[in-house]
This record gives sequence, structure tokens and C-alpha cells, in this order.
Amino acid sequence: MADIGVSMGKSGTDVAKEAADAILVDDNFSTISPAVEEGKSIFHNIQNFLSFQLSTAAAALTLITLSTLFGFSNPLNAMKILFINILMDGPPSQSLGVDPVDPAFMRKPPRKKNEPIITKRRFLRSFLSGYHRIVCGTSFIYTTALGDDHVSRREQTMTFTCFVFLDLVSAVQNRGLRCGLVQNKMLVTTVSMSFLVQLAPVYVPFMQAIFQTDALGWKDILTILLMAATSFVLHEGRRRFERGVQSDETYANVAEEMA
Repeated sequence: MADIGVSMGKSGTDVAKEAADAILVDDNFSTISPAVEEGKSIFHNIQNFLSFQLSTAAAALTLITLSTLFGFSNPLNAMKILFINILMDGPPSQSLGVDPVDPAFMRKPPRKKNEPIITKRRFLRSFLSGYHRIVCGTSFIYTTALGDDHVSRREQTMTFTCFVFLDLVSAVQNRGLRCGLVQNKMLVTTVSMSFLVQLAPVYVPFMQAIFQTDALGWKDILTILLMAATSFVLHEGRRRFERGVQSDETYANVAEEMA
């Protein structure tokens, strides 16, 4: 039994249209294929959006919890968290919703109706690749910069900037597996703008007073960029592995259908 009822828009009766879940306005069954493809793409983009948001929120919460448990000063104050959530996460995460359609979606079998939107595999990916790297990377910068028991503005600024840069890398790597690095132009634009905006609280004097930050030297920035570049390379390795696994699964599904 079909999960949805379909009726014709031109030749269908009024009763059929009322009972149908979908109406083909042009009376052409081939219209269903691009509609299903677009629907699968939208659902996949929503999954990417949620994965990114969950990993970022969990990472910020974990950093605050760990610093409290070990008696350190909070590396992210209220203004910094608000800045991250509104300006850093907002535009890049919204851009994940406009990833181009992946033709491989149509080669996958339909998902189950009761399948959760965040699957076990996606949850593990968010934890190991996004959440884990943001927490470990930021914690490493925080403890490395912490030369004594006193937490200076410089050390807090390094932690804040490292969190944002790793967060932007996570946004880029949460795009579709077969989406090229510059294929989603809106994502590239928003991540680039967020990168530049992040420099404002670090180097603009009146914003330094608001966010309680300090200007970082070139060595500090280089250390953070190196951390972000390492995370990017590791993410790309993970994406390449997942593409291989996904291709094998698609081939197995096609072979099973043909048999």
C-alpha cells in the first residue's frame, strides 16, 4: 500500500483531489521524481543544520562545565556566547539549508517513516568530528595559554577566537558529503564574513571593552589558524571515508534491487 495518495490535477475528479495527499497539476507522473529529489535534499540539509547546531551548543556547554569543575575562570562570558550564537552560528548554519541537490539521493532507498531525524551515525559524526574537535581544540588552547593561575584577557581572547574558528570549520564540514568546497556559495560567503566579523571584538577598541578581549599578536593568531587548519584536514579525511562507505552502501542497495 502506498504511503501517500496521488491524483491528477487536470483530469482527476474533485473527490479524488480531496482524498489525495499530492496532486499532479500537469497530470504527468514524471513530475514526482524531481519533487522527491528536492524533498530528500531539503531533509538532508535540515539534518546538516541540526548536526552543526547541536555540536556547537554542546561544545560551548561542555567548555563552561569543565572550567567550572576544575576551578578555572569561565573562558566564554555571556556576551561572547551571545556573539557566537547570533553572528557566528546564525548565518553559516542557515547557509547549510541551501546545499545543492545531490544526485546520489535518488539512488538511496526510502527512509523509514519512524526513522529519527538525527540517526545514530549522524549523532556519532557530530560528537566525534564537530563537538569533540571544538572542545579538545579550544581546551588545548586555553590550557596552553594559561601560564599561571590568573586568567588574563589575552588567554580568554585566544580561547574565544579558537572556539569561533573551529566552529566555522565545523560549519564548512557539515555541508553535504558530495558538495564541493565552494559549491555552496552562500556558505562560503557567510563563513568568510563571520571570520572577518570575529576580528572586530579582538582588534576594535570599543568592542574590546564590551567583550572584555585583548588584541592578539601574530603568533597567537598563527597558533589558532594552525589548529583550525588541522581540524579542517581531519574533517576532510572523515568526509572522504564516509563518501566511500556511502558509495558501497548505494552499490549494495542497487545490486539487491536488481537481484
